Amino acid sequence: MVTGGSVDGLVSGMQTSSVIASLMQVEAAPQTALKAKVSTQQKVVSAYQSINTKMGALLTAAKALTDPLAFKSATATASSDAVLATTSTTGSNSTGSVSFRVTKLAASETHLFSNGSVASTGDTVVSGSSIDISINGAAPTSVPITDGSLKGVVDAINKTPNLGVKASAIQIGPSKYTLQLTSSTTGQASTFAVNGVDGLGTDVVTTEGSDAELSIGTKNPVTITSSSNTFTGLMDGLTITAKKVTADSDPPVTVNVSSDTDGIAAKVQAMVDAANATLTEIASQTKNASGTDTTGGTLAGNSSMQQLASSVLQTVSGGAGNLGSLKSVGIQLTRDGRLSFDKAAFTSALNADPVKTQSYFVGTGTNAGNGLADKMSAMADKATQSNTGTLASLISSGNSMIKSLNDNISDWDTRLAQRQQTLQRQFTAMETALGSLKNQSSWLAGQLSSLG
Repeated sequence: MVTGGSVDGLVSGMQTSSVIASLMQVEAAPQTALKAKVSTQQKVVSAYQSINTKMGALLTAAKALTDPLAFKSATATASSDAVLATTSTTGSNSTGSVSFRVTKLAASETHLFSNGSVASTGDTVVSGSSIDISINGAAPTSVPITDGSLKGVVDAINKTPNLGVKASAIQIGPSKYTLQLTSSTTGQASTFAVNGVDGLGTDVVTTEGSDAELSIGTKNPVTITSSSNTFTGLMDGLTITAKKVTADSDPPVTVNVSSDTDGIAAKVQAMVDAANATLTEIASQTKNASGTDTTGGTLAGNSSMQQLASSVLQTVSGGAGNLGSLKSVGIQLTRDGRLSFDKAAFTSALNADPVKTQSYFVGTGTNAGNGLADKMSAMADKATQSNTGTLASLISSGNSMIKSLNDNISDWDTRLAQRQQTLQRQFTAMETALGSLKNQSSWLAGQLSSLG
């Protein structure tokens, strides 16, 4: 609504600005009604968005259970800190146990030119233009040398990409510096040879490259090796990282891998919680005013949202296809229209028959699509899908209505500004006319007075 501009009457004595303001309030009544509609519609859109957020969380929780690996979770525990045992988060895991000793850790090969030295790192140790380094008997790599000093050689080696060794200048005594080379990898294949360092004598192997070793059994032990301290493949999905060698007097390290029932149950609980949160939000937004609660929800009596709540409940009441009721895996409906989850019942079913338990949530074969997670995911996706989902469409439609209403409000701003200008001109014209009449009246009065 447009206001402003004082045209209070100098002749009439009228508070014309107040009169115009009152008239403009009447004129602006349709715009005020439009603004009220915008406020109401914004609350409606916000309510739909809130339900959409809850439904999106339900979709995420349901999809987590439809993941092929959702029921393959396992945990690994080791009896000793000599190893770190972990299970796969992206593949299947076998359950069981394995016992072994850590008899050797992986090592990188190290060479030291201990037979010669220079007084400072700036002294020359290479007279040629290059040195050759060969990894594990492979064809040598030539390293160009532009600065033959010890520091120059170290820098040249370390700046050469994919060379396979790193260099260091080592002080082995007062004013005695030499070259140390260490393989970039561990294991027996980390051996190397170097040629061309002619200012420091011959190099010696100070540490041999070696594989890590695990020994399984005592009577006829089986040795398993790895070029690093990480071992994979002992059991499907199991990774063992050796940390230290075990002493002969230590008991063997035992790694147990068991199904992560708590982790799987937590995923089911998350889906149940998300479903209940969705039902609670819909109930709050669609409740009718009653008794002492006179406010009601923004979407009070909204049948489409009430139907959406029914869809959530029907995924449970409909069971898991030919497997029947979900009660045997701990899922039920409560009297107040919510979902309940009995973790103990679920865990018991999972331990007794993991494959069948999973089928209650992710149907297979002739029961495909009838698992609880299958149905929850499909229902939530249908509601939230961008542009075409039930909630997405309602939100989009509401936002379009708000835009249209705001466009009308803007049109009214222009219309009201013009109307205010018209009223101001009319009242100004009135004052001008009254002033003219007053002047004429004064002249006539003067003329009549002169005749007397």
